[in-house]
Amino acid sequence: MSAIDFKEIPEAHLGGGLQDTFELFARDFLSYLGYEIEEDPSRGADGGKDILVIERRSGVGGETSVRWLVSCKHKAHSGASVSTQDDSNIRDRIDANSCNGFIGFYSTLASSGLSDALRGLSTKVETQIFDREKIESYLLKSPDGLHLAKRYFPKSTAAWLGENQKPAKIFATHPALHCKHCRKNLLEPKPSGIIVLWHKLDQTSGKAHYDEIYWCCKGNCDQMLSRRMRGKGYIDGWEDIPDVAIPLVFARWMMTPLNELNSGDTYSPEAFEHLKEFILSVYPFVARDATQKEQERIQGLTSIPAYLGGLGY
Repeated sequence: MSAIDFKEIPEAHLGGGLQDTFELFARDFLSYLGYEIEEDPSRGADGGKDILVIERRSGVGGETSVRWLVSCKHKAHSGASVSTQDDSNIRDRIDANSCNGFIGFYSTLASSGLSDALRGLSTKVETQIFDREKIESYLLKSPDGLHLAKRYFPKSTAAWLGENQKPAKIFATHPALHCKHCRKNLLEPKPSGIIVLWHKLDQTSGKAHYDEIYWCCKGNCDQMLSRRMRGKGYIDGWEDIPDVAIPLVFARWMMTPLNELNSGDTYSPEAFEHLKEFILSVYPFVARDATQKEQERIQGLTSIPAYLGGLGY
């Protein structure tokens, strides 16, 4: 499913002063990619072009310039592809405007007929298409692209950023938690794995002593590490790291060691250092709003009693 809804840009034929928005977006998008704008969009007769841009290419033989004719077609509201009738006489228009190439800038995509026609032209002039998927990929892959997307697609961008949040830049270095068995970074590209806390109970006082805390991948890594600890008589408690990285779950999870310390449970120096390291590493992922998926996860955890690892009472 596409992240950018091109219907946020008004239809070109409705008027009202916003009918040029898609062409203005095309101009700003191409400028963001590095094209030099030679001729801006304008109303009235345009000689078969919407925008003219220049691409500077540097090589061992010096710099060369490619002059591109840009044709903008905004059909997102109908969902129809751009046909040869929508973009006709391309070669004639290129020649009439003294250009070397053609850029089709479309909010949907080119029809098979138009794609075939452009392939036929490619032996004579350069052609390229920016369709909705290609445009979106450029917008979402860099801070400058996101800045441009916020201007023309504020609703889509806000929704995408809400579901694709990055950890807060709190510390000088990027947080990392390496699996104790295979050394994979469990925080890249997003949180994964589990944190495991191993303890023994004092038979006299009934208090727990946590002797080891580590994080690892689920499955084989967890099984390899657990076998060694259980052989020493330790009892484990664990939590999914992606769950701990949910803001509300993190707050509730943090209450556990505080309550345990208050009740007289103890930690070995090494286990306590690992607990602090885990908290500091996960916190940048917590300092944000919860995504829609995480909010749904919270609802699920709320239905599970706390003594079973949920958020319920």
